[in-house]
Amino acid sequence: MTPTTDTHPIVVVGFDGSPASHVALSRAIQRVGATGTLYLVHAWQERPDADPAGVIEQAERAHPALAGIRWDAEPIAGPAATAIADVAQVRGADEIIVGTRGFGRVRALLGSVAHELIHLAACPVTVIPERMVETPAETAVAA
Repeated sequence: MTPTTDTHPIVVVGFDGSPASHVALSRAIQRVGATGTLYLVHAWQERPDADPAGVIEQAERAHPALAGIRWDAEPIAGPAATAIADVAQVRGADEIIVGTRGFGRVRALLGSVAHELIHLAACPVTVIPERMVETPAETAVAA
């Protein structure tokens, strides 16, 4: 019998520091739990002001639960969808989780990272829509 990866999930998460990517990272941390492995991919188009280390440090500061799981950062210069799909392929990912900024229909027609991943990935892709991000006003009402 072949062991399943359900007890040791491998999850790749795309992280760019946006609110939706923080929600995606939180979901990925939950999915891997104590037995899985998370690969945090930060991809950027090459530009002089790119600070991949700063984005990864931001993730670590904002998500202290990373300290309790097995994870690794994969900073990659290049198109985000390709970078995320490639890491998922190489690492044998069971799932990719990304946030979307919700730029609307025009942006969707031109292409988005989430849309490209659906076509590139060899594993399931979970997309966290921006509307899942609570605003401070919504948090105050819910409390």
